[in-house]
Amino acid sequence: MKFKTVLGNLTLANQLTFLRLVAVPFFILAILEGRFTVALALFAAAAFTDLADGLIARWFRQGTPLGTFLDPAADKLLLTAGFIVLTDYPAMFQDIEMTVRIPLWLTVLTISRDVLIIAIALILYLAAGQTRFPPTVWGKVTAASESLTVGLFLLYNAVGRWAPVLEYMVWITLMLTLVSGFHYLWRTVHGLREEVPPVDGAAGDD
Repeated sequence: MKFKTVLGNLTLANQLTFLRLVAVPFFILAILEGRFTVALALFAAAAFTDLADGLIARWFRQGTPLGTFLDPAADKLLLTAGFIVLTDYPAMFQDIEMTVRIPLWLTVLTISRDVLIIAIALILYLAAGQTRFPPTVWGKVTAASESLTVGLFLLYNAVGRWAPVLEYMVWITLMLTLVSGFHYLWRTVHGLREEVPPVDGAAGDD
């Protein structure tokens, strides 16, 4: 890789994204040690840098191919880590004192949806040569709901009590996860149908 390319990728926006990636292991350790106030502070700081690097990239035209890949990867890594560590497992992580835990089935569904999206992206790349995968409105809303869910579970673990809003967010996130997953699937099938050329017999009936 050329030196100019390396310097071109070291924009302020990308440096903020790198900070989010670096924060992930510290975020996990804070939860494992039951330091939910620290974990919540790291999560909030990550959300702030996510907003900041997006605005900086737009205002100062600092968008780069590396940033296009790293930004959603950092977000997804932090969210997935939060879901995995905060989940109510039958045996694992039970020695961590948590007041509230995310239901196991919600974590399984959210991660399964992410695997589905990756599989869809691979299908589109192999079948149609597509390399750009812009996020959908449903995907953005689902990501926001997942972030709010993790943030609220961190908050109520930090204060040591349960609240009805946690149950509401679980069901809202479930609904959005299913809707966005099926929407990605529908969009893929629709896109692949448009890419398939007509069969010889069907095209010559005029």
